[in-house]
Amino acid sequence: MKHKNILIIMIITIFFTGCSASKEDTLINEGKLALEKHDYTKAQDLLSQVLTIDSTDENARSMYIQAVKMKDSAEYEEKRNYDKSIECLEVIENLKGGSSQIKSEASQKKKELIKLNEEYKKAQEERKENAKDISGQGKYKLEQDAIKENQKQEAIKEEEEQKTQEEENNQQNNQSGNTQDDDTQENTNGTTQTPNNQSSQQNQQPQQQPQV
Repeated sequence: MKHKNILIIMIITIFFTGCSASKEDTLINEGKLALEKHDYTKAQDLLSQVLTIDSTDENARSMYIQAVKMKDSAEYEEKRNYDKSIECLEVIENLKGGSSQIKSEASQKKKELIKLNEEYKKAQEERKENAKDISGQGKYKLEQDAIKENQKQEAIKEEEEQKTQEEENNQQNNQSGNTQDDDTQENTNGTTQTPNNQSSQQNQQPQQQPQV
């Protein structure tokens, strides 16, 4: 009886172990298929179930990492962060196990991104240089405009000073002319006699008496 119970337990254990192994194999196959179809989210879900059943399954673990890194690489590429995208692909290249198809795709994608990254960085440098040139041209234009404005202001100031000097000269000339007219009038009043005055002076002279 005792031996019979042990046998039953062994049969049940083998049955469940076989069922578990069968389920694990199914999940691995489905996870790999999803991975190679680039359905990375589904692949992660299926392979995480495998690791829940058997955490020591290195092949399932490698494929899970492949799914994560391929997804991350695509997101970094979309943001033009090519350096990070390349790092993710290098992780896939260095994995032991996993999908050989995904490894091959990762290596090919890495080559493409390296070339694209070089072109992108070159374009960035050219944009920076162009921006410097444009900035320099703008600065030069501002300087030239400032010089022209200063010259214009100096010309206006010089013209105003010239007008002021001319007005002062005119005022001085007018004052000098008025002064000469006044002097002439004074001299005339002092020396010129009218006929009435001359007659009066003659009448004032004493008459001589005739001698007897």
